[in-house]
Amino acid sequence: MYNIHQLLDWDTQFFGYKIAAIQTLNLKLNELDKIISELKEHEYKLAYCFVNPDDETSNSSLKNVSGLLVDKKITFSLGIDNVDNFTSCIFIKPYNLNFATEKLKSLALQSGIYSRFKTDPNFKNNEFERLYIEWIEKSVKKIIAKEVLVYYENEDEKGLITLGLKKNIGSIGLLAVDEKERGKSIGRKLVQQALLYFNKRKTETVEVVTQADNISACGFYRSMGFKTKSIVNIYHLWIN
Repeated sequence: MYNIHQLLDWDTQFFGYKIAAIQTLNLKLNELDKIISELKEHEYKLAYCFVNPDDETSNSSLKNVSGLLVDKKITFSLGIDNVDNFTSCIFIKPYNLNFATEKLKSLALQSGIYSRFKTDPNFKNNEFERLYIEWIEKSVKKIIAKEVLVYYENEDEKGLITLGLKKNIGSIGLLAVDEKERGKSIGRKLVQQALLYFNKRKTETVEVVTQADNISACGFYRSMGFKTKSIVNIYHLWIN
C-alpha cells in the first residue's frame, strides 16, 4: 500500500521543481520501480518517502534504488501537568517586530544544522538557507507561529524559540542558541518559558520534532521530561 503523486504544492512552488510525498507500507521493489517510472513520466524531481522504521520491506526497497535516508524524525511529547517549579526569565521577551533581524536569521540557520535540507548534498540552490529564513520570517509575522520568544542580553539576541498552538496541542518549532553562548542553560530557560506560555493557555500537551542524529537535542528534551511519541524514517528519492 502506498500513496503516489501526492503533489506537495508548497514545496514545489518554493523550491521550483515538482516534489511528491509517498507514504509507504510494505512497499516491494517492483512496486517502487513502478512509482519511479510514473514520477519520471510526470516530471517530478524529488519524492519524500515516509517509512516506519520497523517496515523492513519498504526500507530495503528504498535503499535498493539509492534512496537517501536523510532523517530519522523523532517526535517528542510532554504532558503539562505542573510547571509551578518554573519561574519566568526576565531575559526572555516576546518578539514584537514584524520582520526578522539578521541575528534572528543567523539563529534560525544555526538551529537547522541537522536538517535533511542541509545534509542532503543533492540540494544545490541554497534550499536549506532559503527554507529556514522563510521559516523565521513567517514565524515573526505570526503566519506559522503563535509566538516567538527571544532571549536578550544587553539588547543582543542570544537565543529564540517559536511556538505553535492547535487543538490544545502546543508545538515547539525552531529552538536556537547562538553557538558562542551555549552551555549557559539558555535553551533550557527558553523551553521552560515556552511551557509557562502553554500552561497559561490551558494546553495539555507539547510536542517537538528533532532528528535522531541530533544526539544533544534528543538528550536535552529527554532531560526535560519529554518522551518519544513516534519515529519516522524519511528518505529522499531523487528522480533522474
